[in-house]
Order: sequence, then C-alpha cells, then structure tokens
Amino acid sequence: MNIQSVDVWDETFFTEFVNFRNKIHRDIEVSFPETNADYSRFFGPDSVFLSDFSWTAVMVKSDKVLAKGILSWRKGTNQGNLGFLDWENNEEAAKILIKEIEQVAKKNNLTVLKTPIDLNFFVKYRIRVPGGEKPVWGEPVYPDYYHDLFEKTGFKEIGRWDTYRLKKIQGIIDYFLKRKKLAVKPTGSHSKTKNKGLRTTIRCVRMNEWENELKIIHQLFTEAYKNMPEFETISFEQFKVIYDDFKYIIHPWYAYIVELRGKPVGFSINFADPLPILSQYKGKKPNLIQKAWIMARLRMNMSCFMIAHVGKIPGPNGEEIKGVQIQASKRIQFWGALMRKVLVTFQHTNSPSRRSFEEKSQTTYAQYVLYGKDL
Repeated sequence: MNIQSVDVWDETFFTEFVNFRNKIHRDIEVSFPETNADYSRFFGPDSVFLSDFSWTAVMVKSDKVLAKGILSWRKGTNQGNLGFLDWENNEEAAKILIKEIEQVAKKNNLTVLKTPIDLNFFVKYRIRVPGGEKPVWGEPVYPDYYHDLFEKTGFKEIGRWDTYRLKKIQGIIDYFLKRKKLAVKPTGSHSKTKNKGLRTTIRCVRMNEWENELKIIHQLFTEAYKNMPEFETISFEQFKVIYDDFKYIIHPWYAYIVELRGKPVGFSINFADPLPILSQYKGKKPNLIQKAWIMARLRMNMSCFMIAHVGKIPGPNGEEIKGVQIQASKRIQFWGALMRKVLVTFQHTNSPSRRSFEEKSQTTYAQYVLYGKDL
C-alpha cells in the first residue's frame, strides 16, 4: 500500500478522493453525491477558511483507494479535527491512514485528535450509532463497521448525543405546565414576567432579509455555543459558506428569534425534514421547472418537524433569559401536531436544552458519538 497526501488544492487528487467517498456512501440514504466544488469551498485556493485553518488530506491506496481523510486544525491551537473520513473495511489500510495522520498532527504540534469532525464544529461532526429509527436529513450516517475501525486504530468514545422523538400529547401537556411555572418566576427575563422592560418577544426568521438574519444567527450561535467542548469560532464569511443554503430548507414559520427590547437574545431554528423530497432527485440534475417544483414542495413539506438549534445569550444589560424554548413551543406544538412526528436533534447527554421538554415526553430516536485520542 502507498500513501498520497496534499496540503494545497490539487484537482486530480480530490477527484479520486471524492469518487471514493461517493462509492462508500452510494447506498446511504442521507448521503448525496459530492463533487470537487464541495471541497474547494473549504480547501481551494480562494477559500475563506484558509486564513484560519491549516489542513492535510491523505489517501491510502493499493490498486485502488482504500482509505482517506483530511486532518484540519485552527491555527494556534493543539486540536486536530480528522474528518471527511472514509475507509473500506480493511484494518491494515485504516491503521496506515491513522498512523500517517498522527505523524502530520505531531509535526504540527497537535496533541489531541478528534473524529469525525469535517474541518469544524459547524460543518459536520459525530457519527451515528448503529440502530435507531429511520434516518433524517443531516444525520452523520456512515457504514456500521466504521466504529470497529475507530476502536482498532486506538480511538475512544469522548462524547455522546441523541435525537429524541417527542410524544405529541405529553408534549402539549408539558408546554402548559411549563408555561404556568414560568408565569410565577420572580426573576429573569421571559415572556410572562410582569416587568414589561424584561419581557421577551418572539418573531419568525425574516427570509426577505436573509443576509442580515444570517448575521444575527451567527452571533447568537457563537455566543450560545462557545462553551461546548468541540466549539471553534468562525467568521461570518465562513459561517455563510456553511449555512447560506439553509435558506432553501428553512420555512419562516418554523424558525424563530427571541428578542429583549429589540435585541436578539435567543433562537429556536427548526425545519421540516427535506429528505423525502430531496432523495427523489439523488444523483440527478433537475431542470428549472423541477427546481421550482422542489422549492414549492419544500415550502409545503409536512413530513417531520425537526427542532435543530436552540439557545440563548444574556440580555443587553446582562439579564438572565429564561423560557426561550417554552416561548417557541406554542408554535412548535401547533406545527408539530400537523406533521407525522417531532424530533429534537443532536442533544448532548448533559445539555441544559434537554430540560426544555420533560423526560417522560421523550423517546430515543437515534444516538451519535465522537471519538478522540491524545497524541
């Protein structure tokens, strides 16, 4: 076996890299074919990420590609993110890949390796655990044998998350109970406080002002998520590369911003699972009429309500914000009742967001892990 690696954009290298990825993911329902363009936005010569991130891409080959991955790291840090990782069920090739990745990491003074993380926390990370219910859009699904290869190459589980399904009737009961409890809270800023100066309001994301709304969401995400273990800050320009396409997925009636005296202090970003619609065009290039029909169907989509991002930050004068998810729940319960199911996605086992819904209204839908090792 031989090793091939690059740390500058190489069109030929990435063509082989992407073709192998597409082969491995061909039968994975949530995976769609990728092209070199999907990688050049992160690693190409004009990428906005190059000012803050360094990277090395590696392939292990015999007469064909057997394993590949990209080690990336934020300049000035000691954590390496191993992502865009795929391999055949071949222990020897997997060990060769990880050994090469570790040598590159040590050469660049990295002391921790975490995987799978595609470049950064915001792009894609974690891997779904075998089992669970039918996959939904955005889940990090890989072949089951990946877990065995992580173990055989020395990685240990360092984090666990799950997606849970809300029981509709119990969820409605919980909403009214929490709303009643919130109304008697004497301190903090929330929607039911008697002090009008501390009363929060909620609004839908304004799709006709998407650029400005994306800036607000970037600021909220950055502040709310900064203490999460895998968090690494990114600029708005980088954030836009990752999330700008969400304007085609998000329905303005499902995504909300919470404000205090006009300042955004919380968010509940939700959408209907687009997978049943998009999967019909997997591997195809729809024409203009088909694209218009896809957009119309996405706007009318009632398949599965996904509660994706929930968080809050202090108010303009440091006020403690309470009840963000409760405030959004009135609308969530309405839309959720019209859809087949409601999922709360990617919740860490110790996440305070889990308290937004009572445990008795939750049923585990899928689980995910992150692997890591010290170097």
